[in-house]
Amino acid sequence: MIKILTGRQTDPLQEKILEEAINNYQKHPEYETFIIVPNHIKFTTEVKAIKKLAASQHKTETTVKNLQVLSFSRLAWYFLKDAEVGLPTQLDDAAAAMLLSKIIQDKQNDLMLIKEDKPNSGTVKQLYDTILQVHDGNLDLDDFSDENLNEETRKKLHDLRIIYDAFIEKTAGRFSTKNEAQLQLNQVLAKNQNLKTASFYFTDFSHFSLQEQLTIKLLFRKAKNVSLAFKTQLGDINPKAEEGDYDYVIQQTIHKLASFLDERRISYQTEAYPLQPKQSGREILNGIWTQTIPANDELKQVQLVRADSRYAEAYFVARTIYQQVALNNYRYRDFLILAPNLHEYETYLTPILRQNQIPYFDDLQQEMKYHPLVVLIENLAKLDERLSTQNILTILKTRLLIPSWYQDEASYLHDVDELENFVLAHGINYDLWKKSFSDFVKAEVIRLDKQPEEIGRIDKLRSYIIDKVTQLFTDLNAENNKEGSRKAITIFFNFLADNGAISQLEKWRSEANDKGDLQQAEQPEQLWSLLMQLLRDYLLISPDHFDQDEFFKMLISGFKEANFSQIPSTLDAVNISEIGMVQNNGYKQVFIIGATSCNLPKIQKTPGFLSSENLAQMAADFDEDSYLEDRQDLNNLDQNYQFGLALALAEDRVYLSYPVLNAANEELKPSLFYERLKQDNAPEMSQHDLPDNLQELLSFITNPEASLGYLTYLKSISNSKAIEQLLDLAKQKLPQKTNAVLKASIYDNQPVNIGEGLAQELYGQNLNASVSQLETFYENSYEYFLNYGLRLRKRFENELDVIQAGNYFHETFDRLVKELNRKKLDLGNIDQSELEKLLNEARLQMQQEGQYAQLMNDPFNKYLFTCLDRTTSKVARNWRKSLIQTPLRAKYSELSFGLGEKVNGLSLPLSDLSGQHKAQLRGKMDRVDLAPVSGKNQVLAQIIDYKSSAKKFDLSLFYSGISLQMVSYLDVLSKNQQFFAGEEKLSLLGAFYQTATQQLERLNSSNLIGSDLTIKTNALDSKPKLMYTGLISNDPEILTEAQPLLSKSQPVSELYTDLRIKRNGDFHLPANRNFSEEEINLLLQYDECLIKQASQQILSGKIKLNPYKYGKSSNALTYSDYRDIFFFDAMLRQNQYHEITKIDKKDLLSKIRETLGKDAD
Repeated sequence: MIKILTGRQTDPLQEKILEEAINNYQKHPEYETFIIVPNHIKFTTEVKAIKKLAASQHKTETTVKNLQVLSFSRLAWYFLKDAEVGLPTQLDDAAAAMLLSKIIQDKQNDLMLIKEDKPNSGTVKQLYDTILQVHDGNLDLDDFSDENLNEETRKKLHDLRIIYDAFIEKTAGRFSTKNEAQLQLNQVLAKNQNLKTASFYFTDFSHFSLQEQLTIKLLFRKAKNVSLAFKTQLGDINPKAEEGDYDYVIQQTIHKLASFLDERRISYQTEAYPLQPKQSGREILNGIWTQTIPANDELKQVQLVRADSRYAEAYFVARTIYQQVALNNYRYRDFLILAPNLHEYETYLTPILRQNQIPYFDDLQQEMKYHPLVVLIENLAKLDERLSTQNILTILKTRLLIPSWYQDEASYLHDVDELENFVLAHGINYDLWKKSFSDFVKAEVIRLDKQPEEIGRIDKLRSYIIDKVTQLFTDLNAENNKEGSRKAITIFFNFLADNGAISQLEKWRSEANDKGDLQQAEQPEQLWSLLMQLLRDYLLISPDHFDQDEFFKMLISGFKEANFSQIPSTLDAVNISEIGMVQNNGYKQVFIIGATSCNLPKIQKTPGFLSSENLAQMAADFDEDSYLEDRQDLNNLDQNYQFGLALALAEDRVYLSYPVLNAANEELKPSLFYERLKQDNAPEMSQHDLPDNLQELLSFITNPEASLGYLTYLKSISNSKAIEQLLDLAKQKLPQKTNAVLKASIYDNQPVNIGEGLAQELYGQNLNASVSQLETFYENSYEYFLNYGLRLRKRFENELDVIQAGNYFHETFDRLVKELNRKKLDLGNIDQSELEKLLNEARLQMQQEGQYAQLMNDPFNKYLFTCLDRTTSKVARNWRKSLIQTPLRAKYSELSFGLGEKVNGLSLPLSDLSGQHKAQLRGKMDRVDLAPVSGKNQVLAQIIDYKSSAKKFDLSLFYSGISLQMVSYLDVLSKNQQFFAGEEKLSLLGAFYQTATQQLERLNSSNLIGSDLTIKTNALDSKPKLMYTGLISNDPEILTEAQPLLSKSQPVSELYTDLRIKRNGDFHLPANRNFSEEEINLLLQYDECLIKQASQQILSGKIKLNPYKYGKSSNALTYSDYRDIFFFDAMLRQNQYHEITKIDKKDLLSKIRETLGKDAD
């Protein structure tokens, strides 16, 4: 007997089918009864069927012999096993991809559209899917006529024929594809004469593939009973359904089967599940969704939820489940969570469920590609070309190749961390890995360089991993392109086995078993099983030829496509799945999350190798028994129906939710389905990230651990006795954690003063500080404490950054000046070639020493050094040319001052502290230029400070203590007149920045083009950028001595920015940056005041989180290495910048006089 049973989406058709199947089995237990369901629900349906059978026998459990619950794939294996039909080795997807890639490469000259010598994985996957469809669809590609096809479709078919034929030829008799079992099943069923007593019951399908249809048609002819159950819009069969109708896809499925029966005059029955006299809430919901009944006043079966974020949405789900189980006698298995895209929720949903101690089973399978074994293989594959630091470190961190001399993992991981610090600090990469670490320590760039025992230990680890990897590829390369691949595969297997990978996997499995984590314990075995399968596949596909690249590519591809199989840890668990996957009924509440406009309906927009347009053109040559389905089109046509199935799963209630914002804080719109249910009067509520008041707290309360954060938050914004009581309950359950969270909730990121005693233990009785350190204090005193008190440093990495480039500039000019002085050469009197020779000698010496030698190991750094050398040459040539205009010559370079140096630093008593304390300023001046003034017993002096980017002396930053350098250096000069001028008077011209860069104006800059539309030469050669800029004396006598050649005929200085002779013969000077001798003295006094003030606060142990802010874009946090420690948030009341306002020279001098006057008082 053949029966087609139909019902609505809410009707219990599965129960009806199971009941009929069990009745048949009980009547004829000697005959076979098969229940066929989609693979996704096979296990739960089998449990349900056995329970139902046991209940009918008035038992709690029972055994069965001839009752089978199977999917189509398991049905195939069942009959193939009995028929003793042996299938060739099944081709894994990765092996099939490798085979297809080879075919594409071999057939390149014959292909018209696929012109990729090494096709990408996406193209290969699309082709493989299409080949399986063609095989499944009984198609002969040679039968297609080109008449109705456009050029694209013709070319695709042309290429597909060639690749398909080659693929079939390569696999015939040697391999089976993953759909081969279904094809073989139909061949076996066609010959089977023993089905006359067998009964088959199909349920929960809405669509069958061509081969599945053929299976059913064969059973129609041969089996005793065949029953099929289908859920439609109205619970009936509608042969006139059209595209766009609600149940078009399933009606087409029924129509194809019914037409087959009608055409062959095979009798069958149709039965419609009876309509219930009183409709339940879910039946009303289904009627409204299918538009068979009008919407009522309120759709109580649905609750719409507008959540602030995905986190709030996930927490709503967990809180609702927790409260329903705790208060309303629900079981965890009564709940189903569905999402259009579960990947969006993997970092939210399961952690929140775990936090609330809610057991769950997740359909989102864990991918194998992140497991350490796969990471090891993927990184090994990249080491044959070159020994990349990133790949080697990643391999070490997998913990799969631990040398036998390590007694425990902790000591091994410690050495891996130390090794990583060492190689990053020394720029070790590629072939440098083959050198002993002892060859690098002379650079002394990190602590490890002075610890020979540590170096010896990590060098032993380096030698071990490099030797093992090098030997592996030496052995594999010896087999590359040789006949026979078995030996190469054995070499690879032995590498893993002999170096501890297998034993480590076994150890992880044992540890997981000991913890009772069966899911984790299964993973090593599944990984190893797949690896063995992939190795066998490679040997079968390429037994006569080993290609190392293809071998690793196949392994990596195989693991990337694989997932760990999962088993429910308990039967009483919340189920998590995706919309569109077939679900069993029996759930009381269903949550559909992520209902945004871009996710729901789940419209497929990416076609396969053959697009919908291609398939439409080919359709003229399809027939009933041979065709290709447009899967994309079928999916898109079925979205309304599939969502209706999801709504019908819940007996009590459906929750449909969406987040207002995504993880990137982009606004999301609700789904069309959400809006439609809203229009049908479904109630809507909001779920916030945090409760606003005590009344909202019920929306967040679950167990103590999950609720603790919300209770703590409410406590911080309101004083409520109820919250205190709830926190007391939490303390009883989780005393340690509750106290820790409460303490953290009142955390204040403001640092605490450490007091004089501790401060002086850190810094000493006297503060011996550099100018840049004191500037850091004024930028943010907390950063000074972290950097110079605690001496926290970010990990040093050997890279040519801005600081390194600046050091290179400084050292180049330092060596140049010292060589000029040693040879008693005047830079202004040597020619350009001699200058370049001196520079090259300096560079050569530098690049062979320590840190620079390490940087030169990197080819890119070599290029950067060439660029830096061009820049220093440019600056040096400009300096040489400018010397004709001034008597000033570089006398000292990189001149250190302070304790123990020839030049005294500033030593200032700190009277505000108890005891005897001093501030002792030390530092190093880039260059000091001097010029004796003939006949005046006077020496002219200027400070030059090299900068890698343009900088000006800023009055506001100086007044705030952030730009002390120039004035402090002038103060050092004035305090050391004897050293610099002997018995003569030292006259200060000024302190200037020398920009050591080659900044050009932009090509479209107005500064580059003159009024006559010609290019300004001085702008093009970047000379203005190389001029001195800073603070300058406005004493005419000093200026005349410094620039004796300035006159009305040559009025503009080519040395100092904004310095020129006016028509009346006076000097024009840079505004706000020119000072008289008296004013310079004021600056020096104020500078000392700032030094003392900072020193006193440092030695008194005062610390503040007080970063400066200057204008809109400049602040102390932009380039700070300590931002993650500060947790500075300007939105918080206790976190405020100290704002610096712009001031001019007049304001500066006025404020200085006021400050010094107060100090004098």
